[in-house]
Amino acid sequence: MSSLKTKLDAQRKRSDLASPQVSAQLAPPRPMRARKPKLQSGAFVDANEPGKIQIFGAAFLSDPTGPTARLFVERAFSADAVRSVFIDGKRGKAEIHYRFGEDGPLDEIQNISKIIGGAGGVSVPCKLPATYGHGADKQIFLQRYGSQLSGWKVKHEIAGRVRFQNPILIRRGALRQAIEGELVNAFGIDKFSVQEFTGTVLVHYSAKQIQKHQIIALLDSALEKTEDFSLAPIDYDLPVALATVTLAGLSRFVFPALTPLSAIVFLYSVIPSFKGAYDLLVKEKRLGVDVLDAIVVAACLATGQILAGSVLSLTLSVSRKLVEQTERKSKRMLLNVFGKQPRFVWLDADGAAVETPLEKVKPGDIIIVHTGESAPVDGTVFDGMAMIDQHALTGESAPVEKTTGDEVFAGTTVIAGKIRVSVTSAGSETTAAKLAQILNETSGHTLKAQSSGQLLADRAVVPTLALGGFSLAVRGAASAVAVVNCDLGTGIRMAAPIAMLSSLTLAAQQGVLVKSGRALESMSEIDTYLFDKTGTLTRERPEVGRILTFGNHDENTILSWAAAAENKFSHPIAKAILDRFQALDLPMPQTDETKYAVGYGVTVGVDGHVVRVGSARFMAHEGIKLPSALDREIEHVHDEGHSLIMIGVDNELGGALELRAAERNEAQLVISGLRERGAKHLAIISGDHDRPTRNLAKRLGMDRYFAEVLPQDKARYVTTLQKEGRKVCFIGDGINDSIALKQANVSISLRGASSIATDTAEIVFMEESLEKLLQIHDISRDLQRNIKTSWRMIVGANALCIAGALFGNFGVMHSMVFNQIGGLAAVANGLIPLRKASALQREKDALTALLAAQQ
Repeated sequence: MSSLKTKLDAQRKRSDLASPQVSAQLAPPRPMRARKPKLQSGAFVDANEPGKIQIFGAAFLSDPTGPTARLFVERAFSADAVRSVFIDGKRGKAEIHYRFGEDGPLDEIQNISKIIGGAGGVSVPCKLPATYGHGADKQIFLQRYGSQLSGWKVKHEIAGRVRFQNPILIRRGALRQAIEGELVNAFGIDKFSVQEFTGTVLVHYSAKQIQKHQIIALLDSALEKTEDFSLAPIDYDLPVALATVTLAGLSRFVFPALTPLSAIVFLYSVIPSFKGAYDLLVKEKRLGVDVLDAIVVAACLATGQILAGSVLSLTLSVSRKLVEQTERKSKRMLLNVFGKQPRFVWLDADGAAVETPLEKVKPGDIIIVHTGESAPVDGTVFDGMAMIDQHALTGESAPVEKTTGDEVFAGTTVIAGKIRVSVTSAGSETTAAKLAQILNETSGHTLKAQSSGQLLADRAVVPTLALGGFSLAVRGAASAVAVVNCDLGTGIRMAAPIAMLSSLTLAAQQGVLVKSGRALESMSEIDTYLFDKTGTLTRERPEVGRILTFGNHDENTILSWAAAAENKFSHPIAKAILDRFQALDLPMPQTDETKYAVGYGVTVGVDGHVVRVGSARFMAHEGIKLPSALDREIEHVHDEGHSLIMIGVDNELGGALELRAAERNEAQLVISGLRERGAKHLAIISGDHDRPTRNLAKRLGMDRYFAEVLPQDKARYVTTLQKEGRKVCFIGDGINDSIALKQANVSISLRGASSIATDTAEIVFMEESLEKLLQIHDISRDLQRNIKTSWRMIVGANALCIAGALFGNFGVMHSMVFNQIGGLAAVANGLIPLRKASALQREKDALTALLAAQQ
């Protein structure tokens, strides 16, 4: 060490630290010492420990974010040997950690000194991150990760798990929320934990899907977006409650002299209960559970039962923490359910794949998505083919094949193949991002709403006080306090919101987006279902019914020629004709491109004939006479609400295709399922003619139908049903039926993910399937059953305690035990839907992995 010190002292004399700003302040007034020297007016350096240079007393260190400090850090990191820089403005100290080779640290120290002084060559240009000094309080830390600089330090790391630390996080609630917002939907992040108290972030991740430097970039992004760095108040609730129980126990069994102190600490610990009671009585002018808690606490103080009251305070504190953690976990799972998004994408830049942050992608860009990756944007397939798992977004269990021109949604996963996608929307404009925003608003509203659990809790207060008064008169104060502490509302107040969040998560897991917690609660009360006909009970795309033929042509020939004419089109009529043709399993006839023309219809050469496909008006325009036998068919088809597409062959009518609304295959099953679930009234409403609407209602077994109704008049029919005393659920078009949707007690749309931004319905089926109506009904029914079961658990446990207080010798301690048993059982019961959602997610993940392995 002494030889190193001698060499460094000699080097210091030779070094030309030319910068008037930095080097003048770093020029040491005396030789370096192995031990940390006392701060003096001048600056000095200690480099005796290999791998670390310490600088003391330089004036610029007092302002780590000032221009001189920034210049110092920039120059330090311009030396590629420097790994990290730390400036402590409070202590006037800086540390530079560097790496060195087998020849020892001397050469690196000399090089760093020259670069900081401005005399050395810069090997790596340095640019400080945008987060430099952001939220810092007299302390700056930067670590090098390849070409990236960050204030996040790796505290511990093993494969797939890393713990980061940043002092800026300590007691910064806004930063914690920003970090959670960045990580919660990040593709490749399995789970994470953000600790304000220690300033650490623990991340479990898949190295195949996201790299460590990308996680650091997400943390820096959260830091950059945060504006509020005010220190959050320290939550002493649980520590004080633990201290209260400890003091109360010592004063009761060991040191009675501590009783006054334990009473004071106990009183401090129950301030939240008194505040809650004050808010209820004075501000809201009603009775609530907090009033009962305050009465019990006051009684414990008055009767000297400090230990019992302290245990009560501890149980209340633990309950609050338990509910907070459970709600946070449930909300995080809810936000995750529609899929995670990668934050970095492969951008096609002139044929080369360049890794680019997602926020820099714009509409019109071309990105590349490989097997195993999640689509980061909404767009259309530019080229390539892939099997895509859409279950996170739509609930579909089977993967879907996507090829050129098909839509791709962010949050869906490529399980086989490779595609290039033309971006239509990215970032917060994607369907997945809008879903996350809606769910965030839904979960927040649900927790603040006056849910059925809160109503039950409030209704239980007066009976509990009455029983307490009776017990006071019959058995005395101890019994009365025990009865009042057996409030029936505390447990349900915790269990009901958790059950609601869990049910929202389960619904989302099954491809049902619930925009309003109120709608989910109300769904179980619905007794009348009003279905819009077109697009709900029938599909928007028609199907080919009867095939009429004229002359010597057969049905297969007429259909084949029509398919050949429409083969280049993608409109609904063309798709209907092509779907029917594909069922024949015949080769597509070749067309003569020289005779191909598009006008009011399609004209094309097929098999030596001129084939025309279009309306009756188009046939007349082309000089083709319609036979008189067709008039009866046209009238019949019109009465049924269908239409005819004419097929002209050369200069005569060769045939006609009947196009009719395609009834959903699952419609009859859903109607029967609703009947089994207690639906009292089922009706159809349509703008179509009376006869086809009546026929569909008869086939499906409906109770009523309304035909020839304009979209703006549908709300009037909803009101008519409501005036009959019915609770109405309207199932229809989430955009065109907006007035009727708002009038109904519950509104549902089948339009799927693509219209989520403009859909006015309270519940949206992400996959256009009516079967989800039965699923959401069952989830709502199970939610109400869950809350009632929790209520029975709480009432049962507390009823035993009340009986013990009235007829036995139960006191406050007994009541606390029974109260907590009932409350914890109710909370566990409220988590049942969440466990179902987790099991469903595991099944889907296993299926996705199996399908990917088979490709």
